[in-house]
Amino acid sequence: MYLGTPPIGPHGFHIHEFGDCTVGNPEDPFLAAGGHWNPDNQPHGNHAGDLPVLFSNNGKARMCVFTNRFAVRDVVGRSIIIHENPDDYRTQPGGDSGRRLACGVIK
Repeated sequence: MYLGTPPIGPHGFHIHEFGDCTVGNPEDPFLAAGGHWNPDNQPHGNHAGDLPVLFSNNGKARMCVFTNRFAVRDVVGRSIIIHENPDDYRTQPGGDSGRRLACGVIK
């Protein structure tokens, strides 16, 4: 679910705890998705759900991610969020990546 086409990136891109993309408050959407998925209780920048920054062009983006942090079965049913700003991979707990622009449930 999108709240408008994401502008040209970069954008924060994360796996979030819950597969719930309820918009809720449009000014601060998708809070029902929870925080970044972090099964190992690591500081931000090391969350299993911290993915590389996403670049988009004309509202379209593609990304392939190779990781040994999780298997596909571990993330099915969780959500993926595109954030307004790029992740700084330092600021706790979420990388100062700003408003959530889009949400999808991983199936």
